[in-house]
Amino acid sequence: MTQIQTAATPPPASTGRLLTRMPVLPLLTIAFLTRVTVAALPITLLLTLAHTYGYARAGAVNGGYTLVLAFLAPLRARILDRWGTGLALVLMGATTMTLMTLVAISAAARWPWWTTLLLTIGAGSTTPPLNAALRASWRRLTTGPAQLKAVHSADSILEEAGFVLAPLTAGAAIALLGPTRAYEATVACYLLVVTAYLTAAHHYNLTRHPTTNTDTDALHDPGRQRRKAWLGPLARPRIVAIMLPLFVMGCVFGGTGVLLPAYAQAHHATAWIGPLLAATSTGGVIGGLLYATTPWHQPLWQKYRLLTLGFALPACFLVLAHPLWLLALLLLLCGLFVTPLFINAFLLLDATATDDIRIEANTWVGASTDIANGIIAIIIGTLTAHQNFNTALLLLSCCATAGVLIALTSPRHDHPPAHAEPQPLPPLTGPATDHAPSPS
Repeated sequence: MTQIQTAATPPPASTGRLLTRMPVLPLLTIAFLTRVTVAALPITLLLTLAHTYGYARAGAVNGGYTLVLAFLAPLRARILDRWGTGLALVLMGATTMTLMTLVAISAAARWPWWTTLLLTIGAGSTTPPLNAALRASWRRLTTGPAQLKAVHSADSILEEAGFVLAPLTAGAAIALLGPTRAYEATVACYLLVVTAYLTAAHHYNLTRHPTTNTDTDALHDPGRQRRKAWLGPLARPRIVAIMLPLFVMGCVFGGTGVLLPAYAQAHHATAWIGPLLAATSTGGVIGGLLYATTPWHQPLWQKYRLLTLGFALPACFLVLAHPLWLLALLLLLCGLFVTPLFINAFLLLDATATDDIRIEANTWVGASTDIANGIIAIIIGTLTAHQNFNTALLLLSCCATAGVLIALTSPRHDHPPAHAEPQPLPPLTGPATDHAPSPS
């Protein structure tokens, strides 16, 4: 069922005002600052640990943290979907901040590397799913597909802008303070921004959502109900299809995140670390702005396949990118499709996921990239420790080739089921409250 523009739908001019009114603007601002800090943390930690323990162990710590963060985020989100308790967010956040402080102490005191590994894994296992709760709440701030696309676009563009700023900031901090002091400063910023995010989540009640649609088919199918109880959103083939291109993206991100600093250092070009790490996100900001401002009237699934192909094709040539400038150029080209892919993924989830799994489904966008990120980070860390840069680049090209095959062979899903179509919800003008379902 397709939503029809009616007289009750706000005119397009209201979209710009939506992004600057309460509470959208402060939520976007807090989310941006948090993402910048979170993205800078693994960079400073990687170089801190690499200086003391080598890239193999540093990659193991980063990869282990990312894997735990990815695998357990959907489970934490399931708690919020089922009970919507703000107390759970506070407990998760307080535990994570405590453990991150201990990680900074362990890095400064040069405790055994496995101690730092355990502490970072503990921090990853308790990180609150704030971004997923926020993205699941955007539906409450919009009254039509145009506004929903505008908010998701702004959110994703700001996220990519944060990933541009994070490596540049981390690189500057490392140059000025040294790796260990830079990591300590980043952890201090992390404590401040997460506290602000938790306060905003409590004020606007981001974990409580009105139930306007549920998976009624599962009520009449015991087998599907059991699969849903265990797998949650992954019990639905459409949602799995959304995650596959993001898994490929995570392979490229995870590999380059570990490879680029080591590759630049091996070529005695430390000044290239920041620009190389920021290249993909720079392209993401450009691509996101183009996507948000350019009309493109094809179905979401068809756009998703084309965007997957656009991201994967340049990455197939990473094996040939021995000069640093060519490596930066290919990553920039890949990045042009990153933000549009994320925007489409969130829009597809809004149209596919039901309210009883909405936050958990949103966590799988990040989790699918982070799982691949963590696996590849460990592998690439081992290869770079032995200076096998050619093998590492070949592995990343193979991952990108798999993305091309996914884009070319994925089935068509251009007609989502009627019960999954998101209904416009009443706009939120203050602290979030439970709303009655909107009429169909």
